[in-house]
Amino acid sequence: MNLSPEQLKQFLADADHPLGVKELLRLAGLHAGQQTALKRALRELVRQGHILKEGKRFLLQERHGERTEDAEPVRRKGPMSTRPESVQLEGILHIHRDGYGFVHPLSGLGENVFLPPADASRALDNDRVIVEVMGRPGRLEGRLVRVVQRRRELVVGTYVEQGGRHAFVQPSDPSLQGSIRVPPTQMARDGDMVKVRLGVGSRMLGPGEGLFGEVAGSLGRPGDPSVEVLSIAYGQGFNDEFPPEVMDEADRVSPQVSDEEARGEERRDLRSMPLITIDGEDARDFDDAVYVEPQGSGWRLVVAIADVTQYVREGIALDVEALRRATSVYLPDRVLPMLPERLSNGICSLRPEEDRLCMVADMVFDARAHLRSYELYPGVMRSVARCTYNEVQDVLDGKDVPHRNGLRPLFERLLEVSRALRKMRKERGAIDFDLPEHKVVMGEEGFPERMEQRERKESHRLIEECMLAANEAVAKFFQDEGLPTVYRFHGEPDEQKLAAFATLAQAYGFKLRFEDGVSSKELDAFISQLEGHPEQRALNQLLLRSMMQAVYSASQVGHYGLAAEHYLHFTSPIRRYPDLLVHRLLKAHWARRGKKPSQALLEREEAQLEEMAEQSSERERAAMQVEREVVAFYATLLMKDRVGEEFDATVSGLAEFGFFAELDTEHVEGLVKLESIGFGGKLDKTLHALVFPDGRRIRVGLKCRVRLASVSPERRQIDFEPLEIEGKAVVRGERPLGPGRAGWQPSLRSQEPPGRERSKRPGRRLGQWRPDEAEPQLGAVQRESGARRGRREETRQDAPRSVGRGPESRQEAPRGEEKRRRFIREGQREEAAPSKADRRSWKEQPGSEKSEALRRPSSREEAPEQAGGARGKRFVVRPAARAEHESRAELSAKPWRPEQPPLAEDDPLAAFMADAPPLAPPPAVDRLRALAARSGRRSGERLQAEVPGPMRERQSREPRELRPPREDAPSHKRTSRAAPAGKRKSAPGGGKPPKSRGKFKPGRRKR
Repeated sequence: MNLSPEQLKQFLADADHPLGVKELLRLAGLHAGQQTALKRALRELVRQGHILKEGKRFLLQERHGERTEDAEPVRRKGPMSTRPESVQLEGILHIHRDGYGFVHPLSGLGENVFLPPADASRALDNDRVIVEVMGRPGRLEGRLVRVVQRRRELVVGTYVEQGGRHAFVQPSDPSLQGSIRVPPTQMARDGDMVKVRLGVGSRMLGPGEGLFGEVAGSLGRPGDPSVEVLSIAYGQGFNDEFPPEVMDEADRVSPQVSDEEARGEERRDLRSMPLITIDGEDARDFDDAVYVEPQGSGWRLVVAIADVTQYVREGIALDVEALRRATSVYLPDRVLPMLPERLSNGICSLRPEEDRLCMVADMVFDARAHLRSYELYPGVMRSVARCTYNEVQDVLDGKDVPHRNGLRPLFERLLEVSRALRKMRKERGAIDFDLPEHKVVMGEEGFPERMEQRERKESHRLIEECMLAANEAVAKFFQDEGLPTVYRFHGEPDEQKLAAFATLAQAYGFKLRFEDGVSSKELDAFISQLEGHPEQRALNQLLLRSMMQAVYSASQVGHYGLAAEHYLHFTSPIRRYPDLLVHRLLKAHWARRGKKPSQALLEREEAQLEEMAEQSSERERAAMQVEREVVAFYATLLMKDRVGEEFDATVSGLAEFGFFAELDTEHVEGLVKLESIGFGGKLDKTLHALVFPDGRRIRVGLKCRVRLASVSPERRQIDFEPLEIEGKAVVRGERPLGPGRAGWQPSLRSQEPPGRERSKRPGRRLGQWRPDEAEPQLGAVQRESGARRGRREETRQDAPRSVGRGPESRQEAPRGEEKRRRFIREGQREEAAPSKADRRSWKEQPGSEKSEALRRPSSREEAPEQAGGARGKRFVVRPAARAEHESRAELSAKPWRPEQPPLAEDDPLAAFMADAPPLAPPPAVDRLRALAARSGRRSGERLQAEVPGPMRERQSREPRELRPPREDAPSHKRTSRAAPAGKRKSAPGGGKPPKSRGKFKPGRRKR
């Protein structure tokens, strides 16, 4: 049973929330096999405007209007219906260097919207915009409605002075078109790299168009890597400085915890508990501390997190700036923090032997690491030690670390509980992607020294498991209490991507079933099968791409990758704004003494949280983009002086234009272009391999040897040349040589006369002449009838190899003749119909067999058709006198070589010419030979092209006035041999061709 549109709309009208496809199947009592028909019906209703699609869920158009009629239109983040064929969407604009752009939905879910150059030019890259969306899924196009917020405040560029009275800055970012007008400044010299604050200083500038701003500071002369790093960060809307009002508020915060603060908010005193922090060697802010002790057959785990909300109150300048940034950006040579360093590295950082305010998750686990109880409360603590990952790992490995040996029992208990937690999550179905990460090691002068692969040690996993446990416990608290908060949401994999991955896994010999969806436990079991497999890295990467990206959300709950029913971020409020929000919501709940607010207040609060969650998700993606680009930039600086060197590498990724190779020792990734590997290669998406006509296949994980070809720090691109792949040398001589290239020899196709039409199918058209074939003999010709369908079927058949039937009569036919004919029967050979030029030349030779053949009747009585057939256009050539034509065929097939003047024996050119390959004949020679053969000239006569039309007229010496007119055209209109109108001097317009009226059509002239 299929649901009618009315039934579908009724289900959506009765629901109190948007419904997904699986929910509709369950409500309607349909089975999984009817899912395709249901999706088709839903798409049709969306197209007609009766229902709306939000992500992967659907809701009724009328209910959407009820939900949003009181809201302010420009603040909506989802689709806003204005008419059935268009909606409005808020997102982030990313402009391409060619001028057009794409708007990415603010929530991170849904399809990107194309923005034409005319609309994209009205905004800047990374601006937050509202667009009106039109089109159909897969080809959405938008129109810019307005810019909501300018993400980019600063731009890095080169300062240029113009006579001391005018100046401009040429931006380094290629996405910004044109220069930026700025007032002249004394902070920079001509040619310095400067940073410009956009949109200010207009009163100091004259009228003009384009971008304008004011120089905010000098960054020095070009060539400093930090200039490019800042340019990348500014391009994504981040900043290395804080506004003055933010710095003023941070300056008013006391650097020490007062007794009043320690006793306030009913804080518990944990200063006697031996809490420790474990971070990297280069970490400067410490926002988490841990402690574990045995309790029964299990453990008590205490996770203390820095209390940032004590100093960043809601609505102050510090909070506004923290929300705008939403995250800290960690780069190899610097950190762009979410909060000023006075807070992030000072009073909010859990420094050892200093009192700090904290938020605590106190949890009790049983022997199988199942959470039995938990308690959340504010506290005051004093860290006993600031430990590093390497120190903890050395102690766990049994090494002697004098200043950390006293903490060995605590480290061992932490390791014990972390292993139990990891085992519990593994049994639950959490997916563990163990992909390699790389780190840039910087030198003292600000240039990179090397790239290192980060090793994931037990000390890293120890802290990760403790933080995951605390995040789940806090999320469970909000879920149990029914309070609004910001969750970390991770949805199920995309069905189409997962289907493509399952097909690829099957090509590698693995089976993955997903008819009714795939649980995270099944995917983790599949990943476990890949352990030690040569394609482990390739399949892990492809599976990760099929997964949805985790986002922050106030309405969606659950984390697919962690197999957690509820999950949020609680443990890093110094560097993530959602964590700070969770702390603030906890304090608000405690201040109300557990009393729940009204439903209207909860809905209003949830809407505000959703907006903050979308902002945090977008800023997180921007920070990841900055980190990737900066690492790529430093990789080019590391390799720019090593062009020409050879390296061992591994294929790390595939693309339509080649593959990416990662150097085994340097851990730098670069591109190997497809044309440098061989010709004819293409990406097989089913096998996820580059496939070549000679049978070669290139997949992720193959070992190769490459040479560094080029490095471009400006484009942050590294190119390699392949030398060996899987121990086999790469041969790049597969491309056919063309005229003008060394070693080129004329092929049979290159000797074809100009103007011959090539077939679009493999092979050649029937009747196509080639100079290496004998000229077809045209004797007595009669028209043969045949059905069009029969001709097509005969054309597809292979030509027989002999005219006899027995083995003794099997004779190899000449190659050219075999390709030309379709069949030989009873001494007859079927050929293509002669061209109009042939017929015209035959008419000029009265008495010849060809002219007589044209005058023979070809009525239906003399050439009866087959039953049910149509009048054909084939000609049958009877065996006539072929000697004359065979002699002409020998002439046409004889290789041509120009006569060379004799050279003296002592001439140095003589030895070279003796070994030189024969030169290719000019195309005109073949054309003249072909025309001579067709016109019936003997081999001894002079070859002269005889072409119809104006060319023959130029050879005639008769005055134009005395030449006879042409024959009547089929339209019974007289035509003249005179030059066409527009070419004669007497024509209107002084000899120029007249202007055409209306649409131009080739071959059509003004009457």
